[in-house]
Amino acid sequence: MNDSSKSAAIRALASLMVLAFAVFIIVCTAVQFWRSDLNWIRTPLSTYLYGPGCVFVQAAYYLMSIALLGFAWASYNATATELRSGLAAMLFAAAGIALPMVAATELFRHTALAELARSIHQVAAPATFLWLSFGMLLCASRWRRDQRMKKGGRPGIVLAWAATSVLWFQVLVPGLPNGFWEKLAIVLILLWLGWAARLIVRATRPP
Repeated sequence: MNDSSKSAAIRALASLMVLAFAVFIIVCTAVQFWRSDLNWIRTPLSTYLYGPGCVFVQAAYYLMSIALLGFAWASYNATATELRSGLAAMLFAAAGIALPMVAATELFRHTALAELARSIHQVAAPATFLWLSFGMLLCASRWRRDQRMKKGGRPGIVLAWAATSVLWFQVLVPGLPNGFWEKLAIVLILLWLGWAARLIVRATRPP
């Protein structure tokens, strides 16, 4: 693959992440209103994967998982060779693999496999959050030293640390309304992914 084709592929995958970001934000915001039977402050987002309108939330999860796999490759190859982080790419890819597992486990509620599905969910969901947060921190810190990627790099560092802080705050402080803090972490992660995807598109655009 020559340089122009590679850059085009990187931009296409970054654009897919922009699309996934927009779909996830729109669908998962809308579901807070149409599921009036649920308390959005106390209900984690994964609960919306089951029940009325769940097919749209599931589709948003699956689209994001595909986008994360592409983003893992795009973010790695958009970075200067000497600053590339294979670990960050693997963390994004691992999150892309775990996210559809989180969505699929909700389909087994009230079935004979409900307990197994719950156990898988309890591992896959926090792992997805942790892998994304560490991948974001690694990637954003490398981009701060990358001549092509460092322009506008401060929001990336701020968002990465904010998302990580919210995640650990939720873990370390018991009794918090799980829905609100989880959704806040998701919003910060999504904002970082949207920022990163746009940065990649801009940095790899032909002169």
